[in-house]
Amino acid sequence: MKTLRNVLLLAALLSFGATPALAYYDYEEPSARGPGMADRLYFSFSLGDGAYFNYYCDYDQGCKTVLAGPADFELLLGLQLVKNFYLDLAAHWGIDYYQGYYSSVTYLTGIRPGLRIFLPLLFNRFLFFRVALPVSYTIDEADNWVVGLLLGAGVEWRFQNMGLFAEVDLMPYFTELYPGYYVIPATGRLGLSFRF
Repeated sequence: MKTLRNVLLLAALLSFGATPALAYYDYEEPSARGPGMADRLYFSFSLGDGAYFNYYCDYDQGCKTVLAGPADFELLLGLQLVKNFYLDLAAHWGIDYYQGYYSSVTYLTGIRPGLRIFLPLLFNRFLFFRVALPVSYTIDEADNWVVGLLLGAGVEWRFQNMGLFAEVDLMPYFTELYPGYYVIPATGRLGLSFRF
């Protein structure tokens, strides 16, 4: 009888001790498995600005080696492929408020499909790298398509499912932005991100 009572007492103590451990295990399980379904979609919007560097300049025609870049607004939707890797599709709109080339305001719009990788740092920060293929259209007198390559890097601070990020992009265009202007836009951007 005494042995049975000791076994029951031991079982009760173990159950009380196991309850917090099981609760802790259940709480930690999603992070142990990596991002859950709530992290499958990534959405962000950001504002950017910078400068164009002309790498093919005809000095006889008086072209400028540096032009002011347009203020750029970007919406981005990402789908998680595997842990920390996302397939991106961004849409962007830009306005060249400096009007450096034409007498009218220049608008730029297009898409930027690409890939993104996030690398975890300390204190809810993530370092990310981005590569994309921007295809844009200039809504102005030039009326042309612009194709290039986007290489970007940034840091994101995450708070639950929301984030704040800063990013720097280089986008060498392979086609003329304006006649005689083959440019490399250098853009800094700030934005908000959300995970679903």
